[in-house]
Amino acid sequence: MSSKAQKYSLHDILHPRSVAVVGASANETRGSGGWVARLLDFGFSGQIYPINPRATEIAGLKAYPNVREIPGPVDYAIFAVPASLVPPIMEDCAAKRVKAVHIFTAGFSETGSERGKALQMDIERIAREADIRVIGPNCMGVYYPAVGLTFSPGFPREPGPIAFVAQTGAGSSRLVGLASSRGLRFSKVISYGNAIDLDAPDFLDYLATDDETKFVASYIEGVKDGRYLLESVAKCAKAKPVVILKAGLTEGGSGAAASHTAALSGSAAVWDAFFKQTGAIAVESLEDIIDMAITFLNFSRPQGRRVGIVGRGGGLGVIATDVCERAGLRVPPYTVETRGQLEKLIPEAGASVRNPVETALGLRAAASFYEEGLKIVCADPGIDFILTHIGVDVYGGYGPAMHDQLLEAAEVLIRLSKTLTKPLAVVFYPGGRLETVAAVMEAQQKCLAGGLAVFSTIEAAAKAIGRFLRYHEFIEQVVL
Repeated sequence: MSSKAQKYSLHDILHPRSVAVVGASANETRGSGGWVARLLDFGFSGQIYPINPRATEIAGLKAYPNVREIPGPVDYAIFAVPASLVPPIMEDCAAKRVKAVHIFTAGFSETGSERGKALQMDIERIAREADIRVIGPNCMGVYYPAVGLTFSPGFPREPGPIAFVAQTGAGSSRLVGLASSRGLRFSKVISYGNAIDLDAPDFLDYLATDDETKFVASYIEGVKDGRYLLESVAKCAKAKPVVILKAGLTEGGSGAAASHTAALSGSAAVWDAFFKQTGAIAVESLEDIIDMAITFLNFSRPQGRRVGIVGRGGGLGVIATDVCERAGLRVPPYTVETRGQLEKLIPEAGASVRNPVETALGLRAAASFYEEGLKIVCADPGIDFILTHIGVDVYGGYGPAMHDQLLEAAEVLIRLSKTLTKPLAVVFYPGGRLETVAAVMEAQQKCLAGGLAVFSTIEAAAKAIGRFLRYHEFIEQVVL
């Protein structure tokens, strides 16, 4: 079912005034992590109705034997019951005129069994006849921190500008966790599973005009209506960046997708044409999604693809050059004037000032070099943006002194980025020791909070910036 012909809009569905939790555990208490506790602990301000025929009170709230017995209106219902019980509960929701249901339960067409397929057809019929919107089945549902909805008690309560729409529940949880460790926050995350009703195009249509969302990502296994998806993605991509992780393009991946959500994957050639036509950005991993979000939210568009690379290590600079060139970026030599000025800052024998330029040895010395060196690189007329890489293992030193020096370097880069006339991207390599990983994560979060685009590898930075530039070039062509 397409949202275009439905009674209730996605805005209605995502802003419920009341939620019924069908299958709430009789043993739930605040902080227990159950569905009722999640809503209470996460700050949902509407009415919460636990449904359990063997309980009179759950987590301090009056419990009801079924949805029909709830005295007030119900906007949204969460199903956490065995698959065989879902059809009669759907009938209860139809009688109660519930607007939308989230069917957490699995065991439908994704199993491949005739029984699972029949159950799914049954709930589809009931939903269609009663005009009930359905998220799922076989999904985690909605994480919307601004209104107090979540499918994990450990998710951040602070909202942010990123939206994620996915057929994967575990992948959604993992993305939120990975992004949170980098300091990123979400407007909405929607895990929609088998998509018997609401599907990716419906959510993308909504997000295209959602003021709370500045960046959209999606994980897609299969498609029911290819034309609708193409139209919704193209519309959304014109309004804001859209990144898609398309799973199931290999032979093995296609089979895995079918067993996961009963999805029809499609061929790699078809999807390649899809991305070229819509302007959506194709990525290959959840980590790619995070890097793209960081780039779009914290990196200004440069005038071109010419990058000035700054970092310690001649060989690492050569590797960085190859990586950037393969990503569609250019690494031109600095001008004679630029090289002359850089030589005055780097007296070490053998240090390169051509591009890439090597920083001085030692983290503190490198930070001191940044104060003037980045300004010199920025002033070079043949450079459009700067990419600097910092590896703790390259500069040497561990322990508290290294930690403090790393944060000092981050502070210098944040301060300089406000004055440079060209965009700056930063790579902090994690290193191989536990204490360096923790220190680097802290430095990354500090840079991100300071408005810097910061990455864990040169490869990640180069790929993200290359894709970022291609998106803007596509949008310019569409507008013209």
